[in-house]
Amino acid sequence: MLASFSPREKVLTILTYWWVVAAAAILGGLAGLGAYALKTPVYEAQVHIAIGIDFTRTGYMEQYDKDLALGAAAGVIYSTEVMQQVVDAARAENIPIDFDSLFKAATIERRSYEWILRVRFSDPDQAAFIANRWLDLGSLALDSAYQHALAADAIASYLDSLESCLEQVAVNAIVPVCPYNSVSELQAGLSTTEEKFLVEKQAARGLFPGVTYQVNQRATPPQQPVLYGRNNLALAGLLIGLIVGIAMVSSGFPLRWLKRN
Repeated sequence: MLASFSPREKVLTILTYWWVVAAAAILGGLAGLGAYALKTPVYEAQVHIAIGIDFTRTGYMEQYDKDLALGAAAGVIYSTEVMQQVVDAARAENIPIDFDSLFKAATIERRSYEWILRVRFSDPDQAAFIANRWLDLGSLALDSAYQHALAADAIASYLDSLESCLEQVAVNAIVPVCPYNSVSELQAGLSTTEEKFLVEKQAARGLFPGVTYQVNQRATPPQQPVLYGRNNLALAGLLIGLIVGIAMVSSGFPLRWLKRN
């Protein structure tokens, strides 16, 4: 006959040999820490850039619109074009990185009106270099997009005046305030201006003149590696050790070992 299973006896056995379970859990946790120590250390460099909105220029904005505006500015910094430029700059300094690994190593985080650009890399000096180049190239991209946003805004105002002229021409064929001698010229001017507006609008990449930005902090080489995944490995090792310890006690191994010795 098969021996009957008694949960109570199993629990009492585990409690009796609790030290075996505890030792196995501790050894498992130490093994997890040992596995972490074998990993290549990772250093994190940070840069901070403040992106805000000039409400004296924009007036009141809904939260949704503000988030869109701030997100557009961050999108310029985190764009494929800028990231590829960062890769090229890093490679020029003999830093071993490619486009895919940069996207894995670089993250951008928003804290209210401040954006934190983080770069994790195996070398602290290289991590700081990549972060600062990202900041510099991202700022240049923002400057370019902002200039196009200003141009698009000016063209939009001019476009409004032409549309107003066209409306007036529909009522009065002779409108001295319009900068064209005929309706056909006015319509051609409208078409040309609209094309220029679309070009500038696209080059602005979602940015508008009410957005402001400034660098708050540049990166310095980090002194200590980040404890990335250490706690997870230690916890995983501890749990595995705990399970192994319970299995050993439940199988009667400690009792057999004590009798043998």
